[in-house]
Amino acid sequence: MLSLITGMAILATATAASGADPGPVVMDTVKVTASPILAEERIAVYGGAVTSVGRRQVEDLNAGDLPSALRLLPGVAISRYNLLGSYGGGEGGSVYIRGQGAGRPGSEIKVYVDGAPREVGVWSHPVMDIVPTDYASSIEVYKGPQPYAYPGTFGAIDLTTSRRHRAGYETFFDASLGEHNTRGGVFRHGGRIGDFDYYAGAAYKESDGHRPHADGRVESQFARLGLTITGGGHLSYILQRTDNWSRDPGRFGESTPERDRFATETLTHNLRFDQSSRRFQGFAVLYYEDGKIRWQKDNINGPGTPAGNSDTDWKNYGFRASEDLTFGDLALTLGLEIEDEGGEFRNTTVSGMVPFKYEGRHTTTAPALAARYRIDAGGGDLVPSVGIRYYGHSRFASEAAPHAGLLYRRDAWKIFAAYARGVSYPGVYTVGVAAATIDQLEPEVLDHAEAGLSVSLGKPATIQVSAFQDRSDNFMQYTPDGLLNVRDYAVKGLEVSSAVRPARNISIYGAITLLDAKEEKTPRAPAVSISTGANWRPLVRLRLTVDAEYVDEQYAFNGRTGTGSLGEVEHLAGYLVTSAGIGYDISDYTPLDFELLLTVENLADETYAFQPGYDMPGRTISLSTRLGLE
Repeated sequence: MLSLITGMAILATATAASGADPGPVVMDTVKVTASPILAEERIAVYGGAVTSVGRRQVEDLNAGDLPSALRLLPGVAISRYNLLGSYGGGEGGSVYIRGQGAGRPGSEIKVYVDGAPREVGVWSHPVMDIVPTDYASSIEVYKGPQPYAYPGTFGAIDLTTSRRHRAGYETFFDASLGEHNTRGGVFRHGGRIGDFDYYAGAAYKESDGHRPHADGRVESQFARLGLTITGGGHLSYILQRTDNWSRDPGRFGESTPERDRFATETLTHNLRFDQSSRRFQGFAVLYYEDGKIRWQKDNINGPGTPAGNSDTDWKNYGFRASEDLTFGDLALTLGLEIEDEGGEFRNTTVSGMVPFKYEGRHTTTAPALAARYRIDAGGGDLVPSVGIRYYGHSRFASEAAPHAGLLYRRDAWKIFAAYARGVSYPGVYTVGVAAATIDQLEPEVLDHAEAGLSVSLGKPATIQVSAFQDRSDNFMQYTPDGLLNVRDYAVKGLEVSSAVRPARNISIYGAITLLDAKEEKTPRAPAVSISTGANWRPLVRLRLTVDAEYVDEQYAFNGRTGTGSLGEVEHLAGYLVTSAGIGYDISDYTPLDFELLLTVENLADETYAFQPGYDMPGRTISLSTRLGLE
């Protein structure tokens, strides 16, 4: 183990401009462009760890969805049932960050696209298929509450969609074909003419699945219209549509479900304004989302209940803004979020009877103020910071989320310490599933502390280390008396990541995350998770990649019949999965940028599962083509 840890690596920290000082408070970073995971590990301006992944990682992993794109990141774990498609009703497609994100209903993790939240407005949790990665230029993972940037959550994932920044045009087409009749294609095209830019795309993927009743289909369309405004401003209108479904194959050894089909459809509109100048930098976004779930079930409300549908219709809309104001060594951050979400849920039997339904809306108003100041200290920069986010809620009590941090940077060394409080409000679902206890419920509050350092040795190596602790005593939990704030939650951990480049054409990376949960059966908190890999380019046109992921044993909620009670969590065995890829660039023989990629997942043909009773496929081979024209 020690030899593996010492060779650990990630994604290193990246800098916005090589060799340039990015400002008085932003820590510079180093990008490892030769790594098979093109990512950046950085420290946020008010403290806390952030990992960014680029378009190339999504492509190199042959990732068809968000869990696949993030599965090798340090501190990130996933769950799924099938090769393709997210069965969102039973943890058949989820992302967890350092043990957070296992809550049902509701989730402690929020997902954003271009700064707009994407979640089911009634159930307050994200569904992976409504957040396609096909149009993402980058994905940022915030590993802990950072209330100045992302209120109402204990961690965040933010996708930035593609945009053409320079004059001209670009067109990309990806096509893939794999085992189990898995196939699909993605088209993206963008251009810029003067101050006007646009982007459009479409994606379609389907699979028969590796088991009976494990098939799925995901489909999406995307469009962006943009206008650059004199003075460093940019206005964008962003449209996205998704239409997806997947089926539940059921647990191994049990009967195959007859219905159990989870389908989603969404349409979103975002109007976003970005501003960047010497003194002012920030964004504002107006968003609207119209979505629905059509969930066909063998039993609409657990064993013994009739077959039927559990359907959700939601509409979310709101406003988010954040502005940085710089006055010499002092910087202020002003933020505001107004979120209104909700809709209707109903159970309907196949005969047409409606035994249970409810509807409702919640509104949250959350202003924020933060400040940071740069001080010259011993040849380096010392940056203390402090801030607070206030929450006013239409149904539950008001809360405040303070945060404080300290950053120190000198030469290749960066050291940080930070504290932040996360606040997560109960969702509209409480109107129905917790009607008897709703007046006793309070927002969940998490206190997060983290400290660490980052060292850059130039191109040969980088390393980042951080220790963290999360603690709460009021997590919501199903009890014999109903849903109540009674659960203690405490997890502490250590994360080590590095990237090593022993030669110009070889990169080795890896990371390890250690979690120590107070309660043994804390869901989705494996004691050890490791990701490692290498990239070798023996020839100019040929590249070879290999990666491995080890996740220790853990516990998971029963996604099929459980209520979300800790008494119903199940043991999930640890697993080690390796994958490899061979890419060959044949651009010399065509007028296009053209690469062929052969990917082999689960190279050793291991038996493993992300959810108890749902074994994933063995060795799986796929072939992809990537064409580009610019």
